[in-house]
Amino acid sequence: MTKTYNRSNEEVQKNRKILTTIIETIVFCGRQELSLRGHRDSGKLSLTEQKFNDGNLRALLRYQFRGGDLNLQDHIINANANATYISSDIQNELISITASHVQSLIVKKIEKSKFYSVLADETTDISRIEQFSLCIRYVDEDEDGMKLREDFLTFVPVHDFTGATLASTLKETLVSLGLNLNNLRGQGYDGASAMRGSFRGVQSIIREAYPTAVYTHCASHCLNLCLSDASKVTSIRNAFGTISEVCTFSGDQLNGQTSLKTD
Repeated sequence: MTKTYNRSNEEVQKNRKILTTIIETIVFCGRQELSLRGHRDSGKLSLTEQKFNDGNLRALLRYQFRGGDLNLQDHIINANANATYISSDIQNELISITASHVQSLIVKKIEKSKFYSVLADETTDISRIEQFSLCIRYVDEDEDGMKLREDFLTFVPVHDFTGATLASTLKETLVSLGLNLNNLRGQGYDGASAMRGSFRGVQSIIREAYPTAVYTHCASHCLNLCLSDASKVTSIRNAFGTISEVCTFSGDQLNGQTSLKTD
């Protein structure tokens, strides 16, 4: 019985190490903004370099077991087809779990800070699904002192764009994340009537329930509107183009100097 238990425990620890390697590789791709896969990444992972690109995740895993990760190499060779832990479904599940963990860490920081502001906007993803993007602005205190942070929390699919529905969605999402609405001190949205409307907009509905949640028109959106309108004047549009080219040229020169100093 003891031998069977020890063997089972060793197998569990081994699988955890393998899964940790895969998770760390997925997180690495996320940090570097690399896509995990394309359209040639199904089936068993080969130990040898492929003639075609089979995705960043597979390439990185192959790089690791070529570098001496014997546990991973043994797993890739001997694992059953339904237990490789690198299928697209498992990748998506691991991404979702990682995202939930990061989200919970952000929420804990917000709870520690206590007061926060909400930043939200409507957007459409590549599959044409309308979503509510939700960010939180708060003060984070760490060993380096106080820092003002803006962190993305989640996307919320929406089907009704009236102020009442969006406000209800916003409140329900904040509560589901574990945030206290009584600590809401600010709202930042664009200039759409459904968001900023004085009577039926999201900001007015939220303020009616939580008067301390002051609304501020998004400064970046205001700047974008100003630049867009100003660019209708030919001389101003040409000036922006010249400034952009000068910045690009200066940036290239600075990067060249930096690389020379590094060499």
